[in-house]
Amino acid sequence: MAKTKELFEPAQANAPEPFMPVEPMLVPAEPIFHTESVWNSSQLDKLLLALQRFHQADISIKKDRTVPVGGGRMRSYTTLDEIISKIKPVLTNCGLIITQHMAGDSVVTFLHHVSGQFLASKVAFTPMNGNNVNALQAYGGGLTYLKRYSISALLFVSSDEDLDGADAGNHTVAALPSLPADKFAEVKKFLANGGTIAQVRQKYTISKEIENQLTQE
Repeated sequence: MAKTKELFEPAQANAPEPFMPVEPMLVPAEPIFHTESVWNSSQLDKLLLALQRFHQADISIKKDRTVPVGGGRMRSYTTLDEIISKIKPVLTNCGLIITQHMAGDSVVTFLHHVSGQFLASKVAFTPMNGNNVNALQAYGGGLTYLKRYSISALLFVSSDEDLDGADAGNHTVAALPSLPADKFAEVKKFLANGGTIAQVRQKYTISKEIENQLTQE
């Protein structure tokens, strides 16, 4: 009689091959040097050479959004999506990776090299203010703004128009009107709900005396 095959074979008969962990891409670096808001690995030679290659690449980052900033002026800047879509392929080719993390009330931006070398910065985070914006939208807007600036600063790429340069040119800016008396209560309520004097000054000319009256409890 043929031997009946057991339903469950002994475990050692068909044991899988032992798991061999994949070698991590990032190798731990040497001890870290840091200040309160910037820190890096003790060696930066490989990262700096890769960063040099990054800056030698032909990267076309456009200022793809324009918004009014008050006084008849407009400001052009590069959105976070535009920055990431243009730098990511070049960073990868150079053996570089950008990562960003929330750390308490700050955004930490890391520039990693595949050797394990890194450069990082930390910037305190502040939610944005605005009309008809809830707390979550204000938080998200401020976070996006800060992430964009942090990446631009760490990689030394331009993401905003030079407003000082624009103001020094031949631009004619219309004088802002004074705050009308019938708008005083409305503006005071706006400030009490989280608006800022800077936002009001984008629309009206306000003396120090009027400012004090607006901000008094």
